[in-house]
Amino acid sequence: MTVTFYLKHRPQTFQELDSTQAREELIKIFKSGKYPHAFLFSGPRGIGKTSAARIVAKSVNCLSPKAGFEPCNKCTNCLTITKGINVDVFEIDAASNRGIDDIKELREKIKLAPSSLKYKVYIIDEVHMLTTEAFNALLKTLEEPPEHAIFILCTTDPEKLPKTVISRCQRINFKSADEKEITLRLKKICEQEKIDCEEKALKEIARLAQGGFRDAVKILGQVSIDGKVTLEEVKKTAGVLGDSEVFEFLGLLEKKAAKEALIFLDGAVENGVNLRTFTEELLCKLRALLLEKYGVGGSDKETVNFDSSEIRILIELFFKAYQEIKYSVVPVLPLEMAVIEWSEASGPKRPEGNGGESQKDEKSENKKEDKGKEIKAEEEKDAFPKDGKQASSMKLEEVVSRWPEILEKVKPLNHSVQALLKASRPLSCEGDFLILEVFYKFHKDQLETEKCRQIFEKTASEVLHCSVKLKCTLKPVDRPAKPLPVIEEKLDPIPPPPRPKETPYPSRAAKKVDQNDTGDIIKLAEEIFS
Repeated sequence: MTVTFYLKHRPQTFQELDSTQAREELIKIFKSGKYPHAFLFSGPRGIGKTSAARIVAKSVNCLSPKAGFEPCNKCTNCLTITKGINVDVFEIDAASNRGIDDIKELREKIKLAPSSLKYKVYIIDEVHMLTTEAFNALLKTLEEPPEHAIFILCTTDPEKLPKTVISRCQRINFKSADEKEITLRLKKICEQEKIDCEEKALKEIARLAQGGFRDAVKILGQVSIDGKVTLEEVKKTAGVLGDSEVFEFLGLLEKKAAKEALIFLDGAVENGVNLRTFTEELLCKLRALLLEKYGVGGSDKETVNFDSSEIRILIELFFKAYQEIKYSVVPVLPLEMAVIEWSEASGPKRPEGNGGESQKDEKSENKKEDKGKEIKAEEEKDAFPKDGKQASSMKLEEVVSRWPEILEKVKPLNHSVQALLKASRPLSCEGDFLILEVFYKFHKDQLETEKCRQIFEKTASEVLHCSVKLKCTLKPVDRPAKPLPVIEEKLDPIPPPPRPKETPYPSRAAKKVDQNDTGDIIKLAEEIFS
């Protein structure tokens, strides 16, 4: 059986570690000869955390280390650790052994002295998967482990670890590799395997690996079966379209050619293109175009003419589509919806594009609607004359004759105002002012409020076709004019009037009525209660 590249070319010494920052930190620690009893290796997947942990295990147990800290990889200890058969090096998968019972078992075994090595080494991979109880059980052991034990905790999600655990370990961060580091690693492997490779092909593999050495070496193993690595083979294996095809798709989006863009996506699916990878490439091109607008980065040979706002909209649409592809019943559907939404949202960019006539019609309709609103506003403005001549033509007879019409028009605006007006009567006209006679002080106060006054003045001005201003006066006579209606409507915004302290009709209160004169009493009651 052929050994895969990522196992065959695994780093075996500190100098072979691919992650530059982690390599330098570890060399500095072990060169000093003062290393801690617990390490925490954190970073993305496929970056070399577990490989570094095995190198540490060999370094502290090597029988003849090079330069005082590098494992020789020739002694019995190094060879058994490399093969994974040494009983004193424990590799624990915390995703499968995450309970408190597993940690209790570890605590019992750690007390025993190592059988063949100087140090027992416990490598706990994906340590963030341990339960809270398991972490609590591990704390004491991490803080005060036996002198013959070293812990190496590896995780891709250090934020999930308790701070009490992190504080007991020396943390080494493994950052995502850049394309330069990955390309250098791939070149070394190609030289060792005597593989003919293209520079562009290696850079494409490095881009597809997204910062992971393991993924890059895995892709290299797939495309190098024939002993040669070409860019065309890399794109074919990974299901990626070339730059020219991506720019072709962007050109269709620039023209708002929805039909052609949908046909392009259909053809990509038929050719087995990885839609997520295609969307990633598309977003990378859009990002480069956006940065170019702000003077960052160089320009491509092939380009499209989008302004910055259009590029931002496209990035939002296809980023949303990228997130939905994974869960979509039809994987290409989110991309198709993004194309349709882009084509319909802002209309065609050029006159010959689809939907140009509808856009013009929509603009003309909007102009007509705006013009109609302006005319209506002018008419409403003219409905209230500002000159005093028209106001002075207001006569009491006309007001009295049109009083019911005013009441009817006030009703839909405010029932309470209508009820207050029913309990009053027009008394006289003085220029712009219409004098209303009211019979209760409470009614007068309510009608003179800003809200009620504005409602009445606006309605009366519309009915009488002149400027009307309200003024109220309390009737000083003995009895109210007939009829005095009972207010039947419920006055929602106005509380019921308080019981008057003084009798509204003092002359009646002072009037002596003969108790035997029944007719006069009935007549008086009719006058009071209508």
